[in-house]
Amino acid sequence: MKKLLSTSPSPSLLVVCLWYMCLLLCLVRRSQAQNTTNATTDPSEVSALNSIFQKWGVSAFSTWNTTGDPCSGSAIDDSVSFDLERINPAIKCLCNFNNGTTCHITKMKVYEQNARGTIPEELRNLTKLSNLDLGRNYLTGPLPAFIGSLTDMQYLTFGVNALSGPIPKEIGNLRKLLSLGLGINNFSGSLPPELGNLVILEQLYIDSSGVGGEIPSTFANLVNLKKVWASDNAFNGTIPDFIGTWTNLDTLRLQGNSFQGSIPSSFSNLTLLTYLQISDISNGSSSLAFISNMTSLRSLILRNNMISGTIPSNIGEYQSLQQLDLSFNNLTGQIPSSLFNLSSLSTLFLGNNSLSGTLPSNKRLRLRIIDLSYNQLSGSFPSWVTQSGLQLNLMANNFVFDKSNSSTLPGLNCLQRNFPCNRGSPI
Repeated sequence: MKKLLSTSPSPSLLVVCLWYMCLLLCLVRRSQAQNTTNATTDPSEVSALNSIFQKWGVSAFSTWNTTGDPCSGSAIDDSVSFDLERINPAIKCLCNFNNGTTCHITKMKVYEQNARGTIPEELRNLTKLSNLDLGRNYLTGPLPAFIGSLTDMQYLTFGVNALSGPIPKEIGNLRKLLSLGLGINNFSGSLPPELGNLVILEQLYIDSSGVGGEIPSTFANLVNLKKVWASDNAFNGTIPDFIGTWTNLDTLRLQGNSFQGSIPSSFSNLTLLTYLQISDISNGSSSLAFISNMTSLRSLILRNNMISGTIPSNIGEYQSLQQLDLSFNNLTGQIPSSLFNLSSLSTLFLGNNSLSGTLPSNKRLRLRIIDLSYNQLSGSFPSWVTQSGLQLNLMANNFVFDKSNSSTLPGLNCLQRNFPCNRGSPI
């Protein structure tokens, strides 16, 4: 009886097939590369780029402009990321214009290159830009209105410079914008209402930018925001209730402004938040009820906001919480023992409130920075207060000192409320 032939391909045949497939793929990519190489950068963009770099005192990086044409080398190599730190300054190009004969610059990065001077007029000639990163330089002068004509822009960063003057309303024309970075500059005036036209914006960085006034009502349209850094400005008025409709937010930083009133109850809708930082609100009163469902929080800073009431009883559900600062408020009641047993918490500031009761008997080792000063805490000390490396502030409370614990925290008894320190005749 004859042995039947196997219907499975032999290993050698598979190797040959794979080799031919790889060869074919390489030929296709080589052909594509040759077609791209034959394309040249738009002459007006070449002239603009040379002028911009000359005025800023920077040079093309060695991995692009390899043929004397800017759109060469890493500028057209899709395998080289634009975000690669070692290639800076950097550009990226698309070379499929005019039947593959023309390249346009679509991305430009001059990040932390000591670029000095103003933003040149020639920048407006890079009309196909979708990503512009000029962060961490020494750029001065105004932000030109022509930026609003670069309507393909998706990512725009001018953060950490010394730009001044008003933020141009024309930025509101950039309807494709996903990220806008203007933080740490010297701008003046209010935020243009036209920025409310950026309805697909996901990231807004305007911290320490110099702007002030009330947040425009048109910002109610920015429902796709995920990150908002707006700390250390001169914003005033009340915190807008419509921020509670920004339900995609994972980060909201509003500390260091001049807001008044209460934290809106609508903030309870922001259940995706991982970072919430608000401070220095005056002339109002809030409770912590709005955070009851924010159990994904990693950092919660609500310092100096005239918050009253108690620490939420469900605080033990916030297992991702790493930093909690509720200091300089009007909190009362006891400290929940579950707060000291959160698995991720490392920093806790509850000073300058009116908390009472005793210290929790147990504490996670990870929690190493604790400030409970200027409260109404009492009782004796649990064993964890002597943990090595613990930074603990318990001054200005009502703890009991006797022979059993007077040596536990030497000198603390003299820093309690109503202790007669420095009274009577000097020693």
